[in-house]
Amino acid sequence: MKKTALMIMILLVAVSAYLFSAEEMNLTIDKAIDLALKNNKNYLISQAEVKQYKYKLRQNLGFLPNVTLEGFKNIDEKLMELEIPPFFPGAEPTTTTIDFTKNYEFTFQVVQPVFAGGKILYSYKNARLDLNIARERHKNTRKEVILQVKKVFFNILVMKELLKAHNEALQLAETNYRNINENYKLGMASKYDLLRAELAAASIKPNILNVQKLLNVSILNLKFMAGIPEKSKIKVLGKLNYSSYPLTLAHLIDQSLVTRSEIRQLEMQMKKTANLLKMAYGQFLPDISLIASYSYRSDFFNFGKNNWDSYYTINLGISFPIFTGLKRSAQIGEIKVMKKILNLNYKQLKETTKLQIHELYMTIQQEYENIQAGLKNIETAEEGVRIAELTYNEGLISILELNTSTNDLTMAKVNFLQAVYNYNIAAAELEKISGIKINGGNE
Repeated sequence: MKKTALMIMILLVAVSAYLFSAEEMNLTIDKAIDLALKNNKNYLISQAEVKQYKYKLRQNLGFLPNVTLEGFKNIDEKLMELEIPPFFPGAEPTTTTIDFTKNYEFTFQVVQPVFAGGKILYSYKNARLDLNIARERHKNTRKEVILQVKKVFFNILVMKELLKAHNEALQLAETNYRNINENYKLGMASKYDLLRAELAAASIKPNILNVQKLLNVSILNLKFMAGIPEKSKIKVLGKLNYSSYPLTLAHLIDQSLVTRSEIRQLEMQMKKTANLLKMAYGQFLPDISLIASYSYRSDFFNFGKNNWDSYYTINLGISFPIFTGLKRSAQIGEIKVMKKILNLNYKQLKETTKLQIHELYMTIQQEYENIQAGLKNIETAEEGVRIAELTYNEGLISILELNTSTNDLTMAKVNFLQAVYNYNIAAAELEKISGIKINGGNE
């Protein structure tokens, strides 16, 4: 009876899992981004690195006192011997031993740094900068994941529209073929027209297969990025936007130079280098610490008796390195070169950022004009197909001109979709670099 119940439970779980996997998931761009941020390995790694540098920051609290408790058990010792002169002339001197140590000792010690030439302070500041750099990398990884999801998502939307355009072209070509075939049977069309119509319909099918393959690959890529099982069914919902964005080039550049993650990371790296230089100069200064200890000693390990002696010491320790084999001067020279390299990289990155913003800004303007022209071209091409069908039926144009009008319509749709894709991708990249939220993108 128990085995039967167990088998029924296993069967129910298997059926539920199958039904769940067979259920189609509606996937919007916001949902895809949320799933990607929960499952993307690079994003999760950057998130863990932030926690790692938080612990590293705690390791650099060198200005706090160091407190230790130590215990000793004396196992063996060589006692000090003293020679006692004789009490009367002619007698031999005698020797005796004195035990100044105790068999058991417990010491409580506190070491408080007083002055370290700035090394402790700037080590702590660099640890904080490392934490802020990790946080900035985490933000940048988030932006990069969002950008990659948008690229794949927009590509799927374009491929779906492109597949639709090719299918419409195939339907139109097949309709022409059927009409010409009927006319050919009635002796109103030549065999050449029939063959050209058949070839026109057949030439569209490889394009459909190619677009379908690219669409399937993009969907698999989106599933991988969002952490969706490969066998799960998804339905991508959304519509590409091509409304005009009110953008100001000067504002985009100024904002990008302030908020771009790579620039902010380099700025913090430059601050770290300046702190390293101060720490290197601090090695020429002495280290001063206050050392206090309190000890209990006894010959017998017995807390019940009052046989423990206590004493304490308070010392001021100074450590001053005089010669370190030219190590300190070499470190200073290395850090100065590092600082120069970072300054050059910083200037180069700012110039590159300006160039990227100019390019993306002009791309958005250009692709917006291409979109408007593409809409007109599609409208014109659709009218051209309608007129070509009528004039061909009247015998005023050849089959080649009819096929050309169909191809022109398909090409107009392809160019339009390419412009829309480029427009949205440029807007997404501009949003990542500048940090400015651009309305639109996907509805």
